[in-house]
Amino acid sequence: MFLYLLMVCAIAGVLALATVVLRRLKNRRVRQDALWSGYEQHMNELRDASPGAELASVAQVYQRAGSGTKAVIAWQRTGIEQDCWFEAMNPDPGDLLLLRGSPGWGPDSSSPNVFYVAAGQVLSSMTVEAQAAAARHRHRLAATGITP
Repeated sequence: MFLYLLMVCAIAGVLALATVVLRRLKNRRVRQDALWSGYEQHMNELRDASPGAELASVAQVYQRAGSGTKAVIAWQRTGIEQDCWFEAMNPDPGDLLLLRGSPGWGPDSSSPNVFYVAAGQVLSSMTVEAQAAAARHRHRLAATGITP
């Protein structure tokens, strides 16, 4: 009888502990999502306050080198894709970047419209995972009827 009671208490304790741990993990994810959502809002405000800065996402990376990366970016406001050279940077596909730069001739692609981004001209960046966290937070707010 005592052994049976001890086993029931042990099982109840394990279940209670698992519940507490799972709740903490969920709450932690909610807090992180909210932080990334705030960061995304900060990037938009920074874009508005920075002359010549625009948001673009990295659509494709097609060459990495020690001196930089060749990629295709998609401008957030227009959706237009453009070849881009990132000097001394290695962005990943899907990254959201707030950047400045200048158009120029692309000798490798024979394109007169390559966007050149020098070191230091990426003002802010957000990984795919961070963007997903911000989207989860926006979805969570929309489901509860709260507007950010």
